[in-house]
Amino acid sequence: MQTPGASRPGSVLTYVILCTLIPFSGSLVYPVLSLYVTTELLFTPLGTSLLYILLPVTTVIVVQVVGRMSDYGLQRPLIVSVSCVAGICSGAFLMLRPELILMCTLGVLFLALSSVGFPQMFASAREFSLRGMRSSIMFTTFLRALCSLAWVIGPPVAYFIATGHSFNLLFILSALMYVVSGLIAFFFLPHIRIEPVEGVSAKENPLKSLPVLLLFIACAAMFTAFNSYIVTMPLYITEELKLDKSLPGYMMGLAAFLEIPIMLLAAKAARVTGLKSIVVTGGVCLVLFLVCMIFVKDARLFLALQILSALFIGLVGSMGMVYFQELLPTIPGQSTSLFINAGTAGQIAGGALIALSALGSYRYIFMAGLAFALVSLVVLIFVKKPASVR
Repeated sequence: MQTPGASRPGSVLTYVILCTLIPFSGSLVYPVLSLYVTTELLFTPLGTSLLYILLPVTTVIVVQVVGRMSDYGLQRPLIVSVSCVAGICSGAFLMLRPELILMCTLGVLFLALSSVGFPQMFASAREFSLRGMRSSIMFTTFLRALCSLAWVIGPPVAYFIATGHSFNLLFILSALMYVVSGLIAFFFLPHIRIEPVEGVSAKENPLKSLPVLLLFIACAAMFTAFNSYIVTMPLYITEELKLDKSLPGYMMGLAAFLEIPIMLLAAKAARVTGLKSIVVTGGVCLVLFLVCMIFVKDARLFLALQILSALFIGLVGSMGMVYFQELLPTIPGQSTSLFINAGTAGQIAGGALIALSALGSYRYIFMAGLAFALVSLVVLIFVKKPASVR
């Protein structure tokens, strides 16, 4: 099937708009979803937990299956457009105030489908940059920084609209962004095919490659450690240490601000030092960060530690995706989806670690995260370096 976008050469502006609007649309919904289902839909804690178990698991499956289909030949402009339609449907569906059973079926399906556009945009961006640019890694990193910027701005805006106006207004705004994004993707996103390398098939299972499997395990372990921190830190700061309730917001905002220039510097450094050294450095920063989180108790030191947090996200969050793409150069849809799903797997496992707080302190969660981070460094040792960095 040919789409209007498939016959167009594409442009940098198309990717800039899509990598700003689509993440921004998601950043208006996901941060307030738990608040919405609790206060508006009146779900019980058990119902909310069920939703948050089903959503990431379904997202992992859908994203990877669609990634495989894209490498078989399903066109990325069509996939991103359908993903935006699912985003529109999810906003409209949430406005209907669904019951738990509908939210855990149709709602989860719409939200999962709306997530497939993100990795497909980056797979398309890699194909576009390899065709007409000298540096694919700089273009990919620039787009990744735009996504990070959207997530810096989006959550505060989402909470302001949801608490100051209404959730309906928030969902309408998100849906309108998806409408614009879907139209741009359908009519302007190019369809580019990378010529296959001899002996490599797009139909191969990428996880049968030992280096790819090891990189997936390492990234999943690192994101498990970091997401356990994200979930735990606000409770640790406010309940256990009794520090200012605004401190967690300042910490996250500062880290998000710092990670953007770090991403751009990492892309330049990777061409000199290689991707593996950049990702390993990010893992080391994560280990040091979690060690400090166990012992630090001063608010000013917590703020200073955000440089380590930003280094981890800036180095691993950007170069990790490129690492997968370089190890699997002929199947960018699946390689990008693997990185996204490693992060999702880390969210699931990291959230589960909060149960360790029952031992009497939130520090036990940071200790468990530290163990995952150390394991990831050991695994990374055995991941081969890509043949090149493009």
